[in-house]
Amino acid sequence: MTDFNHYVITRFNTRINERASDDWLRHRLGYFEKVCHASVKSQTVQDFEWLVYFDAERDQWFEDEVNRLAAGVFTPVWVEGKFSPADAAAEVTRRASRSWIITTRVDNDDALARDFLERVQGSFAATTEFINFTAGLQLTDDGRVFHRSDPSNAFISLIEPLTDKPLMGVYVAWHDRVSTYAPVRQVTTHPMWVQMVHGKNIANSLRGIRADPLALASHFDIGVAAVPVSRVALLGSQALSAASLGLRVARKPHRIVWAFKVLRARLGLG
Repeated sequence: MTDFNHYVITRFNTRINERASDDWLRHRLGYFEKVCHASVKSQTVQDFEWLVYFDAERDQWFEDEVNRLAAGVFTPVWVEGKFSPADAAAEVTRRASRSWIITTRVDNDDALARDFLERVQGSFAATTEFINFTAGLQLTDDGRVFHRSDPSNAFISLIEPLTDKPLMGVYVAWHDRVSTYAPVRQVTTHPMWVQMVHGKNIANSLRGIRADPLALASHFDIGVAAVPVSRVALLGSQALSAASLGLRVARKPHRIVWAFKVLRARLGLG
């Protein structure tokens, strides 16, 4: 028996300020079902629990949709008022029964590679640390695929002991600021996550290098397909993507070392 409980955590429409509109909810439910939900269902290990947090103020149609999608796949957690990372961690603590806890975050319109959770669990060591898979993909709503590397991304996992102290949980801080709470162990693999870039996604923008569409089908089971691209068009797009990436790095010199590591990985040099 493993010495940990593993929880996947997703914030769907928890309250920040005003209540989410029906238009936003219907749009996001589509991506959730085709992308996030499909990818979690297809995981190669099933020893985990998926907690999805929703605004408790809801209409019946939305609750019916949530219950339909939840059946046998995730546990809905209806949150009164504003979402609190501490309350989210307390929900995990109430369910935990083993000595160590793993919490993994995934946004409601993004996807995990089919072996993502298996690899997180395979990285388990009895020490408090974040596990970060550096390599992922970005997928646009018109089917283009891009390689993306990130040293502290929105798919990060936290390993921590279950003690008398309050659990931190993976939402303890914004994903790019978690290193102040525990070390971040970087793990290099094939693309392990897909970040959707679409019209109603506020935070994400294209920041990667154009990828062969096969990179998506090889590692992910989702209901959104990549568009085919010729070799010539792929190489041309990769050149433009690399130039754009270079300009962004030049404006942020602290990212130069990371960009160099990404380039070496793309060229197969380590």
